[in-house]
Amino acid sequence: MAESTDVGGDKETYRDPTWGAQRLKSIFLFSKLESKELVELYQHGRYVSITPGSHAVIEGEMSRGMYLILQGSMSVYKNDPVTGSLVRLAVLEAGANFGEFSLFDAAPRSATVAALTQCFLFVLEFEGFEEYLYKQGPDTKVRFYSACAEELAVRFRQLNSDYLQSQRIIWRYALRREAPAGPIAAKSKTGQKKP
Repeated sequence: MAESTDVGGDKETYRDPTWGAQRLKSIFLFSKLESKELVELYQHGRYVSITPGSHAVIEGEMSRGMYLILQGSMSVYKNDPVTGSLVRLAVLEAGANFGEFSLFDAAPRSATVAALTQCFLFVLEFEGFEEYLYKQGPDTKVRFYSACAEELAVRFRQLNSDYLQSQRIIWRYALRREAPAGPIAAKSKTGQKKP
């Protein structure tokens, strides 16, 4: 197995809360938390090893928890409702995270994430995170939810931009198509039907 060096270290390094806090700091939800808070947060997680082909999460399931890939590669898939097949959306390498929205949203999983290689993951389950926020108090909660609101605003603006761009493409394509045959196509510019 080819091991990714994006995160670096070995399993003992991964268990170091100071090392882990530095990785958590790069995740937008935790960007407003202080180093000492992140050290403690990292201690609320656990570690799992996943074999190639195994799923970390499955689209539609009711599970809550964030994953940080410490070693290995994973694929993100979405179910195509028309064909029923899985469509690959992305490949995640060591250092990437997924499932972070489930820390504040109880909706079903929006995608399936499966291991491409042997993976070692840090898992922060919702219950552990909730316990952590309760212990930290209201100031930490406010900073966490503030980061959530900012990220959601960024994603919403991007979604709007993507939607507008897709509409432009659809209209350009639609306007290039030939006019339909029949009575409507036979009308002149004055609106009168051609003989």
